[in-house]
Amino acid sequence: MPSIQTSYSENIRASVPGHIPDMTHADVVSRTVESAAGLGFGLPVFQGTADKAVRVFATGDTAAKFVGVSVLDRSASGPNGFVQFESARILLNGPISVTAAVAVKASDPVTVTADGTFSNTGGITIPNARWDTSAAAGAVANIFLK
Repeated sequence: MPSIQTSYSENIRASVPGHIPDMTHADVVSRTVESAAGLGFGLPVFQGTADKAVRVFATGDTAAKFVGVSVLDRSASGPNGFVQFESARILLNGPISVTAAVAVKASDPVTVTADGTFSNTGGITIPNARWDTSAAAGAVANIFLK
């Protein structure tokens, strides 16, 4: 039988959006994706119109409609996320990697801006959430949802 993998890196790859970065307790649930364009990994998700359904950020959303963050799933049908009506993994609490829209520092509050990206200022403040690591604008950092 031929070798499947012949070279190995000394380090694990860098975190990507939607990755659960460590073995800290995390609550993950399944929810149906309502958004016609689907749902990418590591994005804030909000309550959909149906029970146990989620969608991407929409104008008028509030912290009360925030459900969690979409989790990276290799079995997702889309090339970079979940397709409409697919069952998505959603992190309710625990650590997760996301893209920071602006420079953030560990312990900053987590907000969702008007364009549906994660930040530390402006937009909707996610209750009991904090940036767990620091990052430059556009880089991946970890947040922790309680």
